[in-house]
Amino acid sequence: MTDVVKFQFNERKGVEALTYVATQWPNITAFFASKVLFFAEKYHLNRYARPIVADTFIAMPNGPVPSTLYDFIKGNLIQAGDPEAIRNALQIEKKWYPNIRAKRAPNLDALSVSDIECLDEAIRHCRYRAFNSLSSETHQDRSWRDAPTNGPMDYMAMLDEDNPHYEIIMGEIEEFAAYGVL
Repeated sequence: MTDVVKFQFNERKGVEALTYVATQWPNITAFFASKVLFFAEKYHLNRYARPIVADTFIAMPNGPVPSTLYDFIKGNLIQAGDPEAIRNALQIEKKWYPNIRAKRAPNLDALSVSDIECLDEAIRHCRYRAFNSLSSETHQDRSWRDAPTNGPMDYMAMLDEDNPHYEIIMGEIEEFAAYGVL
């Protein structure tokens, strides 16, 4: 297996994206938030050749999970650059499945118009779907299928092979991963 393409996680954008999702979908569970962020990242990558938050997605048994943001949801803020900003933005209610609520409005200056477009589309895609349906759908995605169980997913595999701009976007993704800053 070749090395997976990774980007530098942007904590500020990650927190604002999650806050945006929790504002649009109050009391969203960690499972659904993870799927919204995965689909938003995939949509954005396929259209704009760059991620939104650049988290490392892990191929978990129920589908992709953004590892750093999931740690934040679980209350593990040891790796956070600004734990207080996370605590001020999000309230996590510990239940069987953690529920996420926004404590404040998202800072939209941290998100581009295209970020919001893809987040909104992903929310619409996931909102009225059943757990098993979304989990099954993500298991069909090449990025999940090709990743080792509980291992990192390759951003290059998130790119749809039938994308008419596949070759161009692949080159842009590689360049952005090497030099880009979100």
